[in-house]
Amino acid sequence: MNFSRANDFFKEGLRNIMRYKMRSALTLLGVVFGIAAVITMMGIGEGAQRSVLEEISGLGLRNIIAESVRPTQTNSTGSDASVRDRFDYGLTFRDARKIEAALEEIGATVNIAHQIKHSIYYRGVKKSAKTLGVNPDYWNMVHAEPVRGVWTAMLHEELSKKVAIINRDFFDGMNAMGDGLGETLKIGNQYFDVIGVVDVPAHRGYGYVYLPYQTAVDVFGDTFMKIESGDMEYSRTEIGQLIVQAPDEASVKAVAEVVNYTLQGSHELDDYTVYVPLNILESKQRTQRILNLVLVTIAAISLIVGGIGIMNIMLASVTERIPEIGIRRAVGATQQDILYQFLAETTTLTLTGGVLGCISGMILIPLASTFTGWQGVVTPGSVIVSLLVSVAVGLVFGIAPAVNASRMDPGAALRYE
Repeated sequence: MNFSRANDFFKEGLRNIMRYKMRSALTLLGVVFGIAAVITMMGIGEGAQRSVLEEISGLGLRNIIAESVRPTQTNSTGSDASVRDRFDYGLTFRDARKIEAALEEIGATVNIAHQIKHSIYYRGVKKSAKTLGVNPDYWNMVHAEPVRGVWTAMLHEELSKKVAIINRDFFDGMNAMGDGLGETLKIGNQYFDVIGVVDVPAHRGYGYVYLPYQTAVDVFGDTFMKIESGDMEYSRTEIGQLIVQAPDEASVKAVAEVVNYTLQGSHELDDYTVYVPLNILESKQRTQRILNLVLVTIAAISLIVGGIGIMNIMLASVTERIPEIGIRRAVGATQQDILYQFLAETTTLTLTGGVLGCISGMILIPLASTFTGWQGVVTPGSVIVSLLVSVAVGLVFGIAPAVNASRMDPGAALRYE
């Protein structure tokens, strides 16, 4: 069948669709909803996958991150009744040295951060945020991007200035006028000037305040005291966070095993946690693939229902047009011509539904994004796949009515009333 004849068949199919506007519109609904569901599901799935990739990649896919956590059991040594707990927990400088020695040959990098447990206040209002004392190398390991102001702060690190850098999420929660620079934060009973704002993918969604590492150690030390109901609690943590960066992604799992083995031998208490962003990413991607499969299956069921509706309508249409089929055969149309005519009609119908479904899906994606929290993405691939699926639905569900029409006896068709 050449292009000219195919074009004639599709024009004839379009005329027949327009002849029965209401019936065609109702038949289209199943395909429109199905394709709209496919576009929306694929868009939200792609958006979720990109969001997960961006968030976890921000942690550094070559990084292994260990953090100190408060254990459920303590090595309390206090004997005074006014002292509820006095204990050491978490990661130590000895841990960092042992890990560095174990990984020296493969070229892994170790970076430490000091965790500060004091409350943060801005203009007298307590803010929900975490505070870390970090070295300048920390920014490269977590892929931080400067937004405004100073962010490497080498001079401030050397002079132990009371300055702070905040992440974008903390800045958004400040409701500050201007760019946030020069604002003052109270951490514990100490005041710090904000000199920069950074975007840190690793900490996206949470408020963080970063201090120069030496400043954090000099001002707050490694001992934290908490007074509650007349009781005092002392706790001491040398390192709040320890980041080990593998030389390449292929060696991440081996480096993680070394880190886990080294820490397990030094800690009796369950006072640290280790997580590997690469493993988290792989796990979330597997989960996302399963979710995408489920979503696409649901959309496919909708398309199948729409396809059954199309088959039903086309079978009824064939019955209505039996005399027309007889006349066409009488004037020279072949069985193949009748077959192509009805296939062209159903394909045109579903392709039109596919186009309308794609438009509907693009409108629905922003609406769905507000409920899921994921930024939906319409990719050219999802549109092409949806249109091809709509054509496939027309061919699959239109073949039976088309075959029935092509196999009719011309004489019987002409005598049909």
